[in-house]
Amino acid sequence: MKKWLSRIVWIPVFVIAVLFLVANRQMVALSLDPFSAAAPALTTPAFPLWLWLMLMLFIGLGAGAMGMWLSARPKRARARTEHRELKRLRAELADTTARLEAAERRAGETAPAILESADVSPQDGPQ
Repeated sequence: MKKWLSRIVWIPVFVIAVLFLVANRQMVALSLDPFSAAAPALTTPAFPLWLWLMLMLFIGLGAGAMGMWLSARPKRARARTEHRELKRLRAELADTTARLEAAERRAGETAPAILESADVSPQDGPQ
């Protein structure tokens, strides 16, 4: 359902954007002078309007992606620190488990027999 809703919304948006870009093919020089519209001090070379629009779209996407990447920097640093700590704790757990198993094996080999015979029970008493 979500996939169809997405298609219903984005396909018309894409078609309208393509029609807008195709309809605006005239050459445009952008002015970077806010004070003089008739004789601007700073202008860009004349390119088709669709090229300027796509360029600004990609610049905006790049700036947004960079902003998101920079804003997530503390979280990535914390994740790296926690990953290192997790690796250290796993190694420590493996070492402790190995030492515990070795100690249990040694204790099992040298354990004294508590009952010499299985047929003596506490109810029978001494014989």
